[in-house]
Amino acid sequence: TALLYKCEQLAEKRKWEVADISSAALWDPNKLQRALESKRNFKFEGGSAGVNFPGVGHAEVTGKVLPHTVESLLQEGNDPLLLTLDEAQILGMKDEFPADQINTVRHVLKSIHNGDLKRPVILIAAGLGTTTEAFGKLGISRFEGDARVELGALGKEAERAVLNDWLTEEGKATGDTTAWIDAIAKETHGWPQHILSYVKPALDQLEADKGVMTAEGLATVLEAGRALRTAYYRGRVEDFDEEHLQSFAKVLVDVPLGGSTTRSAILPPLTQEYGLDEAKELFRRAQYRGILHKQSGRYAVPIPSMHDWLVSNYARIQEKEMPSKLIGQSQEQRSSPMVTKRDLGQESSTRPLGQLRDAEERDSGMDFGR
Repeated sequence: TALLYKCEQLAEKRKWEVADISSAALWDPNKLQRALESKRNFKFEGGSAGVNFPGVGHAEVTGKVLPHTVESLLQEGNDPLLLTLDEAQILGMKDEFPADQINTVRHVLKSIHNGDLKRPVILIAAGLGTTTEAFGKLGISRFEGDARVELGALGKEAERAVLNDWLTEEGKATGDTTAWIDAIAKETHGWPQHILSYVKPALDQLEADKGVMTAEGLATVLEAGRALRTAYYRGRVEDFDEEHLQSFAKVLVDVPLGGSTTRSAILPPLTQEYGLDEAKELFRRAQYRGILHKQSGRYAVPIPSMHDWLVSNYARIQEKEMPSKLIGQSQEQRSSPMVTKRDLGQESSTRPLGQLRDAEERDSGMDFGR
């Protein structure tokens, strides 16, 4: 979204016309016209109509109003036009367009894609991993190599530069920002959404402390950032029932953070629990919500800390599954996340999940955050 905004700024500086459109603007000329913020154009081609002009009275004007189409609106004007479409993955949803408008959408996209309009028109579409597939369903299956940009986490140097800018330029922080940047970067993993989750409370804290960075202030920032980060995760999974999330977590528990797996490893367990049709729908929704991301034919949770959150919160052994092992345990022990491993065909319980993650960090030298 931030990238789209920057593209709009650059286009406006070059005297381009710019419009931030919704998917409906690809078939509804009224939606597109409102996005373009253009006044209705009148073309007079015979007939007559009565028009009232303030201070003049009634006049008879010969002519008629021709209805606009999406394509005719795109071709009006001499300046190049930039269209930006966010959350573009919804183009692949079967109910996104009225059935009688699918062909209109396809024709409009092909006209833009092939440069068939009377002026330069560029569409920049941003969305989750299913966006390319959505365009394929609408007849746009091939892109130039540099026309498709895969966005991921920032590199460490870029992340630290962004955090420093937020703290010093926006937060007016005084003194050395290293300690705060180290602590926040340890939990954000370079993901812009996470960075925002932490810098928002950081700015509030710096304002309250008049730019002075204290250990107590940092602790408050980290606590608030974790809460916002968790809220972001919950927002991603709000369309799923808890048992669905437990099913995904069971599949992901043996996948290392930052690692990937195959469709054949995910779909059969879901099918066993819910049947093939529901399993396929759950798999599709997981992609649509950004829980799973496809890359090079494999699937992964794109944000490692979200992977850890899913497994830590939903990969639990249910009491009804192992009643004998739960007898005599405290409530805390009974609710502790556990994982299992297979050794020569034998299954045995191991350490609680949190301890396993700590061991993974030590063994790999990586810091997965909490």
